Amino acid sequence: MKKAVLCSYHYDPLDRLTGTTPALQSGSLRFHCQSRIATEIQGDTQHSIMQHGDQLLAQQTRQADKHISTLLVTDSQRSVLHTVNDEEQRSIAYSPFGHTMATHTHPLLNFNGERCEPTTGHYLLGNGYRAFNPGGCRS
Repeated sequence: MKKAVLCSYHYDPLDRLTGTTPALQSGSLRFHCQSRIATEIQGDTQHSIMQHGDQLLAQQTRQADKHISTLLVTDSQRSVLHTVNDEEQRSIAYSPFGHTMATHTHPLLNFNGERCEPTTGHYLLGNGYRAFNPGGCRS
């Protein structure tokens, strides 16, 4: 049986996740501010997160000549519950362990302010060295 690589993960010397390369897609680079994702670049698309202290405020997406600024409505645990931009408003609901039916490409951060990997649906916690599957938990 031939094994297929779905995604390659890249780490710096301090074991922090710095990028991913999904199969058949362009790779992405991640930049952190302390232990939180600040910017992710994939191809010609750049997502940047604005925050004040631990409070998420907004996400700016730049793609070629298009710029989208999205306000993030969060709870006290940094989970993104609602997004607002000039094109749409979107509400996001989560299971107790963070599973959501919403697409994982927008916004960049989801449950507890963490990035959900589009390839696996897992949250890579602790700067990317610990994978958490929100669909595999039971209440």
